[in-house]
Amino acid sequence: MSEKAYMSKIDMALKLSEYQWLDKEVQIDSNILDREDANCLKHAATQSFINSSSRYIAKFLSSVIFQNEDPDNFEKLKESLFLKIMSFFSYIRQYGKLSGSELIYTTFLVQKFVESEIEQFNTSKRSIIISDGTVGTILVCAMVLAMKILRDVVEYNNKCWSQAFGMSIELLNQSEITFYVQLGFDVALPESQFIRLFQKIKSYTDV
Repeated sequence: MSEKAYMSKIDMALKLSEYQWLDKEVQIDSNILDREDANCLKHAATQSFINSSSRYIAKFLSSVIFQNEDPDNFEKLKESLFLKIMSFFSYIRQYGKLSGSELIYTTFLVQKFVESEIEQFNTSKRSIIISDGTVGTILVCAMVLAMKILRDVVEYNNKCWSQAFGMSIELLNQSEITFYVQLGFDVALPESQFIRLFQKIKSYTDV
């Protein structure tokens, strides 16, 4: 399949994955999310929420990337990865006004990508591409897709993001395709799962 065909398939999948309820507080069950939580999701992510999300992501990424490290070095590498992820999201909040809901969706996509990689390794012994050197690209792809899914108007296209991160537009487009293919073009996140992930991250502490 050509790159143009892949991008067309991505666009179709994105349209099927739109969740308008995120933008309409009236549709959010007040017994599940209170007004403070709803505001957290709809507005720019707080630093506290960025920290919790970053630690959550760093933990499951580290379990794959640094699995062969000794315990002491593992903790040091995990902390270093956390700082990188936190800096990334802080930058996106400043540069692209990252919302709480977009942060949740990005986390979901990264976690699903990791789970897919592990599943393929276990079934086909295919090499896992996740590494300390590819984490940045994975985060960018997940964030770009999350914004495309959740925003009615996407202010920043792939060209903007490629310039922001010093990547070629060709590399970003190809990375996005690879990311999407790994997810089987399935990026749907049901409301109930979204809320569970939000509540889990909101109260997350790395112990």
